[in-house]
Amino acid sequence: MDQGNDSRVDLTLTSPFPQMDFEKDSQRHKLNGGSLRRDPQLKGPTVSAIVSHAFWVGLGVRLFLAWFLPWALDDGGILPGVSYTDIDYHVFMDAATYIQKGSSPYDRTTYRYTPFLAALLSHLPRKGGRFLICVADALCGQLIVTMRRKQRNLTSNESSMAASWPKRLDLNLEDVLWWLFNPLAINICTRGSAESLIVLLPVLITVWIVTSGGNSLAIATLAGCWHGIAVHAKLYPIIYSLSFLTHIAVSYDGPSAVHLPVPSSISHISGYVHGWKRRLLRPAPVLFGVCSIGVFAGLIYLSLLLYGQKAIDEGLLYHFVRVDHRHNYSMHWYWIYLGRSTEDESMALAGRLLLITQTVLLITTSVMVAPRNLTLAMFVQTFLFVAHNKVITAQYFTWYLCLLPLCSASFRLTRRVVEALAILLVSVGFWLGSAYSLEMLGFGFHRIVWMASLIFFAANVHLLRALLASAQLHSSTPVYSFTAKKD
Repeated sequence: MDQGNDSRVDLTLTSPFPQMDFEKDSQRHKLNGGSLRRDPQLKGPTVSAIVSHAFWVGLGVRLFLAWFLPWALDDGGILPGVSYTDIDYHVFMDAATYIQKGSSPYDRTTYRYTPFLAALLSHLPRKGGRFLICVADALCGQLIVTMRRKQRNLTSNESSMAASWPKRLDLNLEDVLWWLFNPLAINICTRGSAESLIVLLPVLITVWIVTSGGNSLAIATLAGCWHGIAVHAKLYPIIYSLSFLTHIAVSYDGPSAVHLPVPSSISHISGYVHGWKRRLLRPAPVLFGVCSIGVFAGLIYLSLLLYGQKAIDEGLLYHFVRVDHRHNYSMHWYWIYLGRSTEDESMALAGRLLLITQTVLLITTSVMVAPRNLTLAMFVQTFLFVAHNKVITAQYFTWYLCLLPLCSASFRLTRRVVEALAILLVSVGFWLGSAYSLEMLGFGFHRIVWMASLIFFAANVHLLRALLASAQLHSSTPVYSFTAKKD
């Protein structure tokens, strides 16, 4: 839709979540001869109070554990050889100390992050950085709760209720369990991993802005700035760029972009590509791209001015060639281990081949899924990116787990999904046991850990296939609908 047209596109977020009308819900189930599986009321005043103050409770739990667990476990008294605090936290705070002394954070060996993280932490005591990370993680949880509840409030299609996850919990309780009370999220941030602070929070803020509706140009500007920050802080959010662009483009161009047919023959491909080219050259997506690149380039330039070429080499370029054979869930780790002192051409070739498939999937989901369901596209892209990566640590799981609550209504908890989840959990247990035996007990379990990594990869692919198969059962209703309103 052209900028000069006297009608505007109103981006209305709709979701398979039901409205909070439990009386209707109960009547519908009785008419269908079924039983209502969800108790509409919270179980008791204690749970109700916790849910009502979920942010403060979640933050309080994080702050307490961030103090108590390092105090109890870091001396190795309970688990010899195992420290609760993430090694990266010591790296962060050491780099912050260098800044306090007027030096470069990159004087600290293995500091390979944005210099602004160390600069931020330099204003805090050594133990204080962990508490700031916990605050950022709790804010991530609150953003997730806010976006899920907005999806419910704006829904206009109650018939899709049956497509969501099993309705055994009150929806408000379900909202806070996804992240604020998620044990994995709590564990990651209280150990001192800065994922929530430097990347998850900027990514979620960008999603929140893009899906908020309102003025397209204002949204594009603000979202582009936050996306540039996220990509600078941690390079991987660049995979979301095309999804953000296509989603913003359809909000600017109306219903035809969402329902643009997939080309059925070679002769139609040219028109299909031309249609997307026209949409992506609209002012809003162009402005998003310009702001993203501008903020990213500006932060890189400022890093270069402050700390020289080392800021580029260590904070950016290193991540293109990073390999790590320890604490690595990736199926590539054994090749990395064997070729750690030499240039392994077969590993490089395999990495390039995997990059081709990931690129195809990235473009496909960005063009065909993101315009209708942005968070579903981002979840699938991140899940595949992590599964195929040469380095996978526990922190990487949070990259897609923070997006899952925002697209969970697109999936059904089918038997196949449950079985796939069980297989994945077993594969994680197998990997952890094998890795502990190798690294802590000194057993020669290199090939067993490699086998565990291959099984873990296969389990991830199997789970994603199960989730997408369940999503296809009720994908006829777009998550995002576009309606034109007259001024």
